[in-house]
Amino acid sequence: MRYEALPSQALATIRNGMTDCTAVTILGRDEPVVRTLRSVMLCAGEAGEARICFGPERTAAPQAALLNGAAAHALDYDDIGLNSLQPTHPSAVLVPAVFAEGEALGSSGRELLAAYAAGYEVWGELASREREPCHLKGWHPTATFGAVAAAAAAANLRKLDAAQSTQALGIAASQAGGLVANFGSMTKPFHAGRAASVGVLSARLAAAGMTASAQALEHPQGFLRALSPAGEVDLDSPVRLGERCWLIEDGLGFKLYPMCYGTHRALDGVIALARESALASERIADIEIQATRAQLANLVHHDPKSALDAKFSMEFAVAMAIVARRATLAEVSDEFLNRADVRRLIKKVRITTLPDPGTGRDRGPAVDGIAVTLEDGTRLERRFDFPLGHARRPAGPEAMWTKFADCTRTALQPEASRALFEALQNLETLDSMAALPIAG
Repeated sequence: MRYEALPSQALATIRNGMTDCTAVTILGRDEPVVRTLRSVMLCAGEAGEARICFGPERTAAPQAALLNGAAAHALDYDDIGLNSLQPTHPSAVLVPAVFAEGEALGSSGRELLAAYAAGYEVWGELASREREPCHLKGWHPTATFGAVAAAAAAANLRKLDAAQSTQALGIAASQAGGLVANFGSMTKPFHAGRAASVGVLSARLAAAGMTASAQALEHPQGFLRALSPAGEVDLDSPVRLGERCWLIEDGLGFKLYPMCYGTHRALDGVIALARESALASERIADIEIQATRAQLANLVHHDPKSALDAKFSMEFAVAMAIVARRATLAEVSDEFLNRADVRRLIKKVRITTLPDPGTGRDRGPAVDGIAVTLEDGTRLERRFDFPLGHARRPAGPEAMWTKFADCTRTALQPEASRALFEALQNLETLDSMAALPIAG
């Protein structure tokens, strides 16, 4: 896959993905998971091939990819993609892998863009073959599909031939893994970092001569069937790489709220309803949220005990939206979670599961809803489909810059932040990663 073959719409999506991922990586670089990983992973005197979280410190590319991926996903504020197939976080895996290996290789901006596209399209090809959400079997698709996709991206950067690239994907497939049960813990962002690191390492091992099965993906006991919840994975349809573009068909959704993406439709709707109706939390008798099983799969905390739990709680999301009329980093905190009015509303939220709107390649848009019943019997309702920032409901360049500036404000002066933003938005003009300014 070459830069010259990429459609302009796909390039715009990749640039935004790289820009947004840079912002959340800088924001997350001092999170506990990153500090823990640094204390274990970094050794004195190792090769400094790539920057850690865009700062001055450097390490070997596989370790940089791991640390940067964990930072990017630490606050669950990174983008989501392939939402109609297997909802995942592509950029938190692909950008750390591409940037770390690209910096080590001295790759140009155009080569970085092409490598991201290669990873995303392989990710889409694999995810489109599963008819059921992998979350339902306990697999975290960001970690599983992401490891193989990152290997494809790194293989593209290294210009491996077809045989070597096959080995890289097979090596990565045996290292892919991540459990939904670990959502709400530091292990979830570790999933993204580990997948990025696996991709870089697998391409390097393939280049050095390590072998893997050429059928590791489609073998009856291989990657795709092992992940399949119902064992109904499509192994027969021809590969469609080059015939369709998942970057255009599915794109990326950018989070405007620092919460699990499963809450974002509801947050849009509840915030709007709360503002329009001047909802007073003390007047509410009952709150019903209607959502599909797939939409709710990751929202595993129904009585959150910490801010990290709260990111994966629909009940908290609804309570926050009603009480604060917004959802920002300030609200996703232990202090806000433990407010009496928030706790009271959490207990009033009921969830009704709706039928999923198709599966796999036939999956259509879901429409969720909320019904609020007041103590006087008044019932307020609202329906919502695509959240703001979704590929089909884009937020616009100003919203992207606003989020970038907010994420980087403690690391960069406004002028430096804007310069980094503009450099990322014009990545194809850069000769190498070295041209990107250091953040802090």
